[in-house]
Amino acid sequence: MTADRDPSNREIADAFTLLGDLLTIEGAERHRVRAYHRGAERIRDTRESVAALARAGRATGLPDIGKTLQSKIVELADTGTIAALERVKERVPAGLVELARLPGVGPGRAVAMWRELGVTDMESLRAAVGEGRLTDVPGIGPKLAAGIAAAVAAHRDDAPAPRVGAGVALPLAEEFAAVLREHPAAARVEVAGSLRRGREDAHDIDLVVATDDPAAVLAHLAASPLVDEVAAAGPAKVAVISNRGLRVEVTCGPPGRFGNLLQHATGSAAHNTRLRERAKRMGYSLSEHGWTGPDGEDGAPDEEAVYALLGLRTPDPEIREDRGETERGLGDAPFPELVTGADLAGQVHVHTTWSDGRETLPHMVEAARALGYRYLGVSDHSQSLALTRGLTPDRVRRQWDEIDALNDGFGDGFRVLKCTEMDILADGGLDFEDDLLEGFDLVIASVHQGVSAGGDAVTRRLLRAIESPHVDVIGHPTGRKRPRREGASIDIDAVAEAAARTGTILEINGQPPRQDLDSDMARRALEAGVRLLVSSDAHSPAELGYVSYGIRIARRAGATAADVANCAPWPWRCR
Repeated sequence: MTADRDPSNREIADAFTLLGDLLTIEGAERHRVRAYHRGAERIRDTRESVAALARAGRATGLPDIGKTLQSKIVELADTGTIAALERVKERVPAGLVELARLPGVGPGRAVAMWRELGVTDMESLRAAVGEGRLTDVPGIGPKLAAGIAAAVAAHRDDAPAPRVGAGVALPLAEEFAAVLREHPAAARVEVAGSLRRGREDAHDIDLVVATDDPAAVLAHLAASPLVDEVAAAGPAKVAVISNRGLRVEVTCGPPGRFGNLLQHATGSAAHNTRLRERAKRMGYSLSEHGWTGPDGEDGAPDEEAVYALLGLRTPDPEIREDRGETERGLGDAPFPELVTGADLAGQVHVHTTWSDGRETLPHMVEAARALGYRYLGVSDHSQSLALTRGLTPDRVRRQWDEIDALNDGFGDGFRVLKCTEMDILADGGLDFEDDLLEGFDLVIASVHQGVSAGGDAVTRRLLRAIESPHVDVIGHPTGRKRPRREGASIDIDAVAEAAARTGTILEINGQPPRQDLDSDMARRALEAGVRLLVSSDAHSPAELGYVSYGIRIARRAGATAADVANCAPWPWRCR
């Protein structure tokens, strides 16, 4: 930031994020930390200049931005810094933020290592690891010290930016696409790249534009508040850094050859190589700009014409990974009709204020009915998850009474299902007794704690739960919740074999931090004969939309509506 311009939304958000992180390490009150973190996220998602809004006294019109944050935004704009941030930097080394994000460390241990060993950054932590001093810190034993040492060894200061989850990247891509569509010279705009192929995360965002005036369209984009800086620019292509720090690449092409551009920008490198090889054997040279062949140069306005030139049917974007789709495109049989959100008859993994949800059961039901679903399975947490107000057997029965009352009032066939997300305990046992489990319409069993114990341990727990005659679904099988933790490296083949044998369903959890199963595991489950559940894991009505991320994964795995349990009317055949 320089004195002659206001800070960008990204710079303001970064300052608030750092302030919140340092206050977390210092042990500040949770609500104070959340105010800065939530404010930072809101600012990153705002298209207008938040600095300009704050100067005009209008930043408080944004959700999560109060007078205190507005004054600090003005302070940052006027002085280039925030006094509160500078003060906390004097108390807490800023390098601890990076250390706290290492697996096995966290804020508390980062502070302990600082106070006991003088560790303040990655370099000093590496020295402490090399000298074998981690076990001098109270609470860090040999096993934990070895885990931290492994995390330090794996850390690279020059590592490329981590992939960003689709829950962040896709909405941002759609915002950029909306900005591009505002310009009258943009005839068509599409999200391409790995996001269009349904991947769960992305290094960057790819967009393609059909236009005869690329300079005007790209200049319009560069002026958007969504853009933090222009990283590279050419006559028909620009790379910008968004106000969320994610790189966005936009490529323009003439409308008459837009099909070539979209196809090239969507297919994986291996898929595109396969197409070029086929084109060469047919006497053509194929590229994103069109093709050259016996009849000269030409191009296509849509993708279907590109594949037709090569004698192929057009595969869905999600399966363009060079996994046999080119060969299947040559045969007489059509590609399988992949599942869509419109195929869903209902959702069965949602939470209410009975446990850790943020809305009441009637309001969640009302939202599901408004979406056109025929049923909603309320699956609040079981009793062992005390931090989420898990349900005791007595509270389960009281919830059932509320569900019965609701169902008595429906005259259109809609049904609220009595479900549970029951914890799989450390030994693989279940959190409820058999007599209670028999009363549920559907039982989802999930691992929430002990994920860090390792893939073998989590696999054993899953396999034991699958053998229970009361368990219908295994929820988010690896237990990942990014960025807080990666999932366990479970033996998906063993889990899928057991699930297929017993008729147990495996979940694709669409909640953006989870997206679990991922598409590779889901594909292997389908190959083993397992049915899938696609869920939102919604904790509010708005989060019912998270099911769309699960649908993307299911499509990428090759799932049809017949493969997804909750595309069928209730009751299903479970086990």
